[in-house]
Amino acid sequence: MNPKKTIVIVGGVAGGASAATRARRLDEDADIIVIERDHHVSFANCGLPYAIGGEISDRNQLLVSSAEVLRQRFRLDVRVRTEVTSINRAGKSVEVRDLESGSVSRIVYDKLILSTGAAPLMPDIPGIRARGVFSLRSMEDMDAIIAALPSARRAVVAGGGFIGLEIAEQLHARGLSVHLIEKNPQVLPLLDAEMAEPLHRELIAKGIGLSFNDALTAIEEKDGVATALITASGQRLEGELFILGLGVRPVNALAKAADLELAADGGILVDRSQRTSDPDIYAVGDAATVFYAPSGQSRRVALGGPANRHGRLAGEHAVTGEGAPSAPVFGTAIVRVFDLAAGICGLSLKAAKALHLDAFSVHSVSYHHASYFPGAKRLLSKLVFERGSGRLLGLQVVGEEGVDKRLDVFAALLLKGGTVADLCALDLAYAPPFGAAKDPLHQLGFAADNALRGLARFIDPDSELGSSQVIDVRPLAEARLKPLAGTTPLSIPLDELRDRLGEIDPARPAVLSCAGGIRAHHAARLLMQKGFTDVAILSGCATFRDFAINRTLGASARAPGAAAAAKPVVDTSSCSAGVCGNPPPAPSSTTENLSPAELATKLAAGQAWNLIDVRSPAEFRGGHVRGALLRTLDALNPEALRAERKNDAPFLILCKSGGRAGIAAKKLREAGIPCRVVTGGTDACVAAGLPFETEAACAGGTCRSVISLERQVRIAAGALVFTGVLLGAIVHPGFYGLSGFVGAGLIFAGITDFCGMGLLIARMPWNR
Repeated sequence: MNPKKTIVIVGGVAGGASAATRARRLDEDADIIVIERDHHVSFANCGLPYAIGGEISDRNQLLVSSAEVLRQRFRLDVRVRTEVTSINRAGKSVEVRDLESGSVSRIVYDKLILSTGAAPLMPDIPGIRARGVFSLRSMEDMDAIIAALPSARRAVVAGGGFIGLEIAEQLHARGLSVHLIEKNPQVLPLLDAEMAEPLHRELIAKGIGLSFNDALTAIEEKDGVATALITASGQRLEGELFILGLGVRPVNALAKAADLELAADGGILVDRSQRTSDPDIYAVGDAATVFYAPSGQSRRVALGGPANRHGRLAGEHAVTGEGAPSAPVFGTAIVRVFDLAAGICGLSLKAAKALHLDAFSVHSVSYHHASYFPGAKRLLSKLVFERGSGRLLGLQVVGEEGVDKRLDVFAALLLKGGTVADLCALDLAYAPPFGAAKDPLHQLGFAADNALRGLARFIDPDSELGSSQVIDVRPLAEARLKPLAGTTPLSIPLDELRDRLGEIDPARPAVLSCAGGIRAHHAARLLMQKGFTDVAILSGCATFRDFAINRTLGASARAPGAAAAAKPVVDTSSCSAGVCGNPPPAPSSTTENLSPAELATKLAAGQAWNLIDVRSPAEFRGGHVRGALLRTLDALNPEALRAERKNDAPFLILCKSGGRAGIAAKKLREAGIPCRVVTGGTDACVAAGLPFETEAACAGGTCRSVISLERQVRIAAGALVFTGVLLGAIVHPGFYGLSGFVGAGLIFAGITDFCGMGLLIARMPWNR
């Protein structure tokens, strides 16, 4: 018989608990001792933010397994509130101290597994230890934050990574005003810039204050209690609750003192069996390195999935001396940000280029299941692959639904060394409620395949387009709803392209764009086969161009009650080919139009002072941009508006789609009042995700259901035409003139965007 082994495991949670239970399942006789310095040996630390927000209502649900269960079910010797103070490698023993009694003892081991985890980064700055300043890593941290919630109204979160975003969302759910600061130019620095932009807009739409390119420098305190957070730019953000999500550092003091080999990032170096430089000592979890496949190097990846898997491998190898080597890690991660999810698997384009890989990327705008099936949600995706070989390098996805599915499928492909051809060939489940015949992954694969085969050439969405003739192949009405940022394109709808080739200069580079890319690809192929030699597709087209150019980068969106920034935060480090990610300068008051994206920025910064909605009261009650004031077109009084103008800023005018706003603007300009029309109206604002609200106080506490003015006009016009035809056939042919008059009026309204019938109906009692 083999001699009985003693396995000592330092630390529980994901890695340590997995190691202990796997070891027991493979060796019933081994002495397995688990030493944990906290009260809880195995808990779901990834669930901590959701317990703070109340989504997980019972904190005990976070306890994966208690010390009592581990003792009873697995016969483990679990010692909580105990810490290992040193390792004697020569004597194969550890010194242990009981944190309750202070007693010290020594334990001899055959194999030692270190699962010491990581600790939150706590910068050495004034006020960092004040009451009201928290990090989030343990159940005790969670309990302390929950206890502080009743007395808090405002929270400041430092760090826009996974933890920072999760805790910001959950504190907002608890009714707190939240401001988030991030030292980088974006949240989730793992993502490429244009992939993070939808998250910025979602945060702003939900009322979260944002500050980028700004680092924490101090915490103001009074009588030991934190009162404000001070940033490098001079911002003073007041609050009662301050959460630090600045990242984590490996807890490696034991390993370092024992002279175990460490990586450059401080992680404990291990082989593919999780053994350290001492073959009798293993390391797993956030303190240890992994084989990071995208770079082919050992580095730390602080994620729960690898920690669980590697703990299992270490436990098996410790008791049997054998086991399969650990699989490479690709860093697959996902986070929920209010109504969006965002995730990454493998490398971003910027990370791939930093590794000097010959990397390229394509974008996709698609839906999480068949677009025609009710409930389809938009998915924004970016594929990174190696030029030439077609080797897959990374995937980023943002959307409301289906993000996890695409990341998980892609992770399986990466594990097997997948290529663009493999992505195109995926045999995925398809039925309208679940997916599309051409899944978003297929669409990315097809685009990348076209690029590799020379059938299409893509340029980045933030590319400088000044020397090119940009051709927007969307119908004009669609193009007006979401203009192509930073350029004035030639508008030639795809269906007219063959007949209008003469408008395109074959001697100049041509860049094709549509909303997402499919129509632009059709157009590019047409031009290439008609002899045009310099043809490119704007990757992601108008959708991603908007994210790349109209970015919130550098903006400081102020949370309610927070102090304003002392100076603007500006970034110039991410300029590419002459195009910077900063938002363009604010247009002057003489500019006639304002895009919904520009309005969103003004709303977030508290600058939409004179926002008015000129629709009917019924339409306004049904839903309006937050902060807009109702000033109906029929009762618009320029002099009254002049008197209530809050400052020198122009009036920003909204209607449903832009027609009535244009009439109102003309009326105000004739009176010498500066104003701008929000292009596309409330329809475009809804599509852009601007914050909307409905009237809370109507008669009897509920609002009457009144159909939109546009539908009322259609009903009235149809009724008049039908009446004219009916009376003309039955009473007298002269009544046909009524139908003709109404038809002529509709033609006039379509050409001029002025609808007299609409103005008349807006005055009806039911619309007041």
